[in-house]
Amino acid sequence: MKKFDLHIHTLSTISDVSFTFSMEMLEQYVKERKIDAIAITNHNMFDLAQYREIALKLSDTIVFPGIEINIGNNAGHLLVIAKQDDVEEFSHKCECVQKEIQSEKDSITVEQLKRFFGKLDRFLLIPHYDKKPSIDKKILAELKDNIICGEVNSIKKFIYCQKDNPSLTPVYFSDFRAKENVDVFPIRQTFFDVDEITLEAIKKCLTDKKKVTLSESEGHKKFYALPELELSTGLNVIIGERSSGKTHTLNQIYKYFDNIKYIRQFELLETDPEKAAKDFTDKIAIKQSGITKEYFEFFIRVVDDVKDISLEKDEKHIENYLASLQKHASETERADMFSKCKFYAENEFEINDLESLKKLIESVDVLLSTTQYKEIVEKSVKRENLIALHNDLINEYVKEQQVVLKKLWVNDIIGNIKQRLQSKTAATRVTDVNFYTVQMNRTKIKKFEDIVKGLKEERQIYCKNLEGFNIEVRTKPYSGASSLKNHSKRKIAFSDAFSCYEDSYMFLQKLKEIEMLEDTAYYEYFVDVEYRILNQFGFEVSGGERAEFNLLQEVNDAYQYDILMVDEPESSFDNIFLRNRVNHMLREISQEMPVIIVTHNSTVGASIKPDFLVHTKRFIKNNKDISYEIYYGHPTNRNLKNNKGKQIKNLQATLDCLEAGESAYMERGKEYEMLRD
Repeated sequence: MKKFDLHIHTLSTISDVSFTFSMEMLEQYVKERKIDAIAITNHNMFDLAQYREIALKLSDTIVFPGIEINIGNNAGHLLVIAKQDDVEEFSHKCECVQKEIQSEKDSITVEQLKRFFGKLDRFLLIPHYDKKPSIDKKILAELKDNIICGEVNSIKKFIYCQKDNPSLTPVYFSDFRAKENVDVFPIRQTFFDVDEITLEAIKKCLTDKKKVTLSESEGHKKFYALPELELSTGLNVIIGERSSGKTHTLNQIYKYFDNIKYIRQFELLETDPEKAAKDFTDKIAIKQSGITKEYFEFFIRVVDDVKDISLEKDEKHIENYLASLQKHASETERADMFSKCKFYAENEFEINDLESLKKLIESVDVLLSTTQYKEIVEKSVKRENLIALHNDLINEYVKEQQVVLKKLWVNDIIGNIKQRLQSKTAATRVTDVNFYTVQMNRTKIKKFEDIVKGLKEERQIYCKNLEGFNIEVRTKPYSGASSLKNHSKRKIAFSDAFSCYEDSYMFLQKLKEIEMLEDTAYYEYFVDVEYRILNQFGFEVSGGERAEFNLLQEVNDAYQYDILMVDEPESSFDNIFLRNRVNHMLREISQEMPVIIVTHNSTVGASIKPDFLVHTKRFIKNNKDISYEIYYGHPTNRNLKNNKGKQIKNLQATLDCLEAGESAYMERGKEYEMLRD
């Protein structure tokens, strides 16, 4: 097995952060991490002189020439790696890329890539696969004959791609900037099962996922959590006496990885019950706000549609129209040549709104362009039918747009004529009024009031069970002005507005008068949303149950992260809760990502049946010199060992840490037997 890092930066470019290259740091990184081969992959450029200097300095390491290119409309990143013998020719090809990309937003096309580099099968192409900025799927499809692997940015994603047959072979590299004053060298490298380090051997190896691993000894079942500590990609338990370095180990792991869910010791304990209860409710509301927003999605559009309607103004327009019409009729005998002209009182054309037609075209366009769900779409609707529909809708839009433009042109002419005629006569002009709009506004408000009335009926809009707890979201009318104020979380007086709460239209007008309210939030003040957590008996949770739910929620949230770490959960919870509700959740999550638990408790440490066991020990010499050692192995191993080969008895370590020693364990066993008898 050979250790590779084929993604290293040594130049600060327009597409990168500013840094100063350090040959010393690069040399130290390669040496400390025992890397067999690297690739220099700077953004959109290749420095031949620097490459040769690096290759000469790192004479014991294979150094491949490479470049990281912005490609496609979204400027996704693609690593292109060449043979060492072709470095001069490769340098000339990279110059074409550098000339084309002059800013961080610039990119090249697939056609340009092929034109610049010629036959792509001469190179190793590695796209950002599950890593930002990722390569567009369309480009992946165009380059599929030349791409056999993809770079990911986490252990979790590596494991997923290994298990998922259609996925590319995953590779996990550092993206390291070899700069001055590096505090921690990355541990993101990949092992390749190759005898010789050549581009051909690497490409052949990448065709077999089993030969590309995170660890040297146990494939992708293990990964490096620390430079000298391999852990399982599944469930790990760390045990040890007090102050033996368990939490310190977690903190060190936390430094090396991004996107870790870390539940620290005592984090969920309540010190102020009243504040904790309020924080708990607010936290639940925030977590479930997406569900609420989705429930009110249609109503949000309704409020947005009616918020600018003024029935008062509509009534005023009708009154003005009737008054002017009556006066105009009484002055018929005194009408002059200007007021008798037909254009004098001509109505303008109603302009059609084409927005819905535009959205329809956009929807069909989405169906046509999707790659992820292409098979599902074409299973129900033939592609040629979608294309025909798309064309018909566009033709209809063009035709209607032409009519709109003609109407606008005619309206402009009529408006100018009317203005001139009206300026030359003393006759009363009949005020314009759009009766269709007035009637439509009345209908919208009536429908709006019906919708609000329905929304105010108390109902459950969401319910989810989480390990015996029910997360419940209910809607109900607001009880008073104070509840509106509490919802706003501001010093706003709602008394005047709430006096009209039963009249939905007038209530909306009152909300509009409150300057501190954003119009995008008006919908929130028509219906109150209540978030509750109920225990298995249907009652609201107690303080202790709140803490239990918080732990379950935090553990469940780990699915959004790449690694989960939990520090001594038994510090805050009883054994029955841990065994019945927490343990199996942790095991389920460990099927998708590494889980690391620190514990002194046998319910967690032993009953959870970990995949890998770590034991920390502290040694004190001369009452002052403190040192720490880490021993590790599988739970079934007779002995645990450290990175120097030193061993300790697994059974003794486990009994000492989880059971307070063998004698205490045996004594408790006798007591339990006495109780049984």
